[in-house]
Amino acid sequence: MNLILEYIELANTCASTDYGDKKSVKLHNKSVDKMYEIAEKIGYEQTTETIEDFAKLLDKTENKTNVWAAVHILEHIPTDKTIEEKALKIIKQQADGDSAEAIGFKIWLDNYKQK
Repeated sequence: MNLILEYIELANTCASTDYGDKKSVKLHNKSVDKMYEIAEKIGYEQTTETIEDFAKLLDKTENKTNVWAAVHILEHIPTDKTIEEKALKIIKQQADGDSAEAIGFKIWLDNYKQK
């Protein structure tokens, strides 16, 4: 299966997580682990998918695919400044607000800046 299509499917799985159901949460966690693996493969190994192909996910807002891709690009994929800035903009938008998720992204950004 194409790694990018698999990544999109995994983001869909994460979007449908029922946090009140242990099996759903377990599937979510497995999906996240697999998304990290895919990002690392595309970033560091010879695959048919390129970093530029993966970066196109930053434009795919369905099921927060762009948010997942932004985090994975910034954490695991060597890229150019333009892609990095686009990914950071997405994360900063997620960090805007007072929700638990926004606070989590604020912490993520603080940690990222310290690298």
